[in-house]
Amino acid sequence: MPVTSKWDVTAYGMVEFDIMHDSTQSFGESVGATVIQTDDTYAGTHGRTHFTARNSRFGVRVNAPEYAGIKTTATLELDFFGSQAPNIAEAPMVSSGTFRMRQAFIKAEAGSVEVLIGQYYQLFGWQPFFSPATSSFFPLVNQVFGRMPQVRLGYSLKTDPLNLEIAAAANKGPQRDSEIPDVHAGLRVGFNGWKGIHTLGAGGMLHNPLTIGVSGAYRHFKVRELSAAPVYSRSGHGYGLSVGAMVPIIPASSLDDPGNALTLTGSFFTGTGIADLVGVAGNVPPPALPDGTAFAPNIDNGLVTYDASGRLKTLGWTGWMVGLQYYLPPAGRVSVAANYTQGWSDHLTAENGYSDLRTAFSESRYVDGTVFVDITPAIRAGLSYQYSHQTFPDDVTADNGRTKLSLYCFF
Repeated sequence: MPVTSKWDVTAYGMVEFDIMHDSTQSFGESVGATVIQTDDTYAGTHGRTHFTARNSRFGVRVNAPEYAGIKTTATLELDFFGSQAPNIAEAPMVSSGTFRMRQAFIKAEAGSVEVLIGQYYQLFGWQPFFSPATSSFFPLVNQVFGRMPQVRLGYSLKTDPLNLEIAAAANKGPQRDSEIPDVHAGLRVGFNGWKGIHTLGAGGMLHNPLTIGVSGAYRHFKVRELSAAPVYSRSGHGYGLSVGAMVPIIPASSLDDPGNALTLTGSFFTGTGIADLVGVAGNVPPPALPDGTAFAPNIDNGLVTYDASGRLKTLGWTGWMVGLQYYLPPAGRVSVAANYTQGWSDHLTAENGYSDLRTAFSESRYVDGTVFVDITPAIRAGLSYQYSHQTFPDDVTADNGRTKLSLYCFF
């Protein structure tokens, strides 16, 4: 008969409430890579106010009894931020939030070796470690972000001066029909002599060493030929490179003493066929068939396309983000954060035939500033301003300003 008393079960989560006002009618709750409506449209010249609690979440973490030196943990985390049906009525859009699986994974640790199986943050970008402090919903535009089913193997070496981690993962790719999973790999180094405070999104504070991470991703695409009745396929390859850093400019001795801590976070990415990994516009329609009818590819828009000669091309993106977060003395219960991101595509240009494209942008900038106040150890309030700017292939631009008030209760 199993001894259940040695199992450790932890329930955790967050109740979140947000009020947002946008200067255009471009966005729902999340900004992300959504295209901003231009000022020659109704939506681009009228604002909207939005209330939501859909980002609330609940999780359960179960630690199994150690066996033969192996520590096993299972985590299941859910929220209400799932996809809604298009053109859904106003009331159910928010009050009947769709349940969504955020994380569902098993982790086994034996000494310095770790195996993770299930849905978790992607290794590309060493997510979520380098995420910025902000009340904006992730992903920000030009932010390396995403969760996906995967099998990951990692090794860590911890010493007094530094921590070293290496990992590799096979992920569910963006296209089932490619038959080949994504491959991610990364190296991360932490320098223990220089530790600081940082916050991931709007969550609780963490105390970590100065850390630099490098990671890469490879993916394979296999798309139906450009034909009304395809028989053959065309193949392509995508890749990504990401570098991230968390730098305590003014360090902190412990998590209990965050006052006057100042931390910089930053990341850079470049690659091709990676729009879904880096928070950029993905709604790039495929070309029409020679007779003018629509082509139905077996892959999501925005990763690959066919050129005028019928050759399969991946869409390239480069971008970066930088953020600062400061915890006011004496106790750090009030903190301020600011972030800037910028990104651009090497393919979405007027010269490549995209001069009329309005469902995806070719360049983007994003700026935000947030003030967080910890009212109690469990309750946090945040006030933020978020500015988004997008440029289309024909150099037409669009802008949106968002003011956001958020309240969080962590348990």
